Amino acid sequence: MAKISEERLSKYRELADIPSMQMQDTAVCEIFRRMEDEGAKVRDMRDKNMGMYMAPFQKNIEELDIACVGIPMENSIPLRLSTSKGPAALREWSQWYGPVHEIWKTIPFESFNVGDYGDIEFEHKDILPRVEQIYALYAEFSKAGVNTLSIGGEHTMTYPIMKALGEIEPLGMIHIDAHADTGGGVIPGDEDVLSINDASPFRHAVRDGVLDPERCIQIGIRGRGEHFWDFSHQTGMRVVTATEFYDLGVDAVIAEAHRIIGDGPCYITIDNDGIDPVDMPATGLPEPFGVSALDTRRILRGVKGLDIIGADFAELSPDNDPTGQSANISAALCFEMLCLLTESRAERSSERRKTHWNK
Repeated sequence: MAKISEERLSKYRELADIPSMQMQDTAVCEIFRRMEDEGAKVRDMRDKNMGMYMAPFQKNIEELDIACVGIPMENSIPLRLSTSKGPAALREWSQWYGPVHEIWKTIPFESFNVGDYGDIEFEHKDILPRVEQIYALYAEFSKAGVNTLSIGGEHTMTYPIMKALGEIEPLGMIHIDAHADTGGGVIPGDEDVLSINDASPFRHAVRDGVLDPERCIQIGIRGRGEHFWDFSHQTGMRVVTATEFYDLGVDAVIAEAHRIIGDGPCYITIDNDGIDPVDMPATGLPEPFGVSALDTRRILRGVKGLDIIGADFAELSPDNDPTGQSANISAALCFEMLCLLTESRAERSSERRKTHWNK
């Protein structure tokens, strides 16, 4: 075989002399350069002074457009604990992702002021005061017009978030989970007390009028709990079992999600046990034969264009996956949701303000 010609070698050598951080895409080059100039060590990927996706930590709600929030709640998980460690694990792995979406070229930091609010510091150990504390914080976010990406923590957290965000207009929902989480009702023997736990957040949200069940799609439902979700069917939620998901195909389910959600505000919530435990072992309730991690990403990319005002990822239990790859996949999926929030906010508002790290 002939040697590479001197002409070709000269071209390759010229290209090799260009620093890899000097990218042809000027927008991508600019965000990397600006982050480094303002103190975000984009090549470190383990900087504990940086928040999720290297966003700056920010407690001033009025200055935020999109807030990443950790909710280390663990009150009603029945077994295989450690969801309280979920936010920290995802925050660590998140620095491997962004700041640019690989397909859409979305750069959240260039469009809006994105900040990591940090983890909620709970004032009480009991579940009901914690629910009230979450609601109070998210009511502040809602009043200030801040969109939120929340990392749990058990799925109970989604109820008070929805209660706050859905007060102005009821929400639609895209829900990926092994369980429909519409169980509960009253506590037997004490009919004046409603059961609030990680198996009932959406029953309570519907009951409070903040979640429109006819604009909800639940994807990946399966396992021994499948018999407990009468409330979902009776109120008009579209329940797509894991078996039906693979019978229909991901594109058909995405199309159905668009039809069901329509033009109104939408919330995305993912319980990590919706994802097959082969991909996501760091869960408290592993249910086999679920939605793959890749198809979960396909769903998220497929719902671009809906009016998504908030999103969360619940029940990551890092101790159940010593490899850390569950947290890694979770962080990758949450970056997709951060970009969805960015794209949706850009559709709603022409106002722009960049994220800065040197304030």
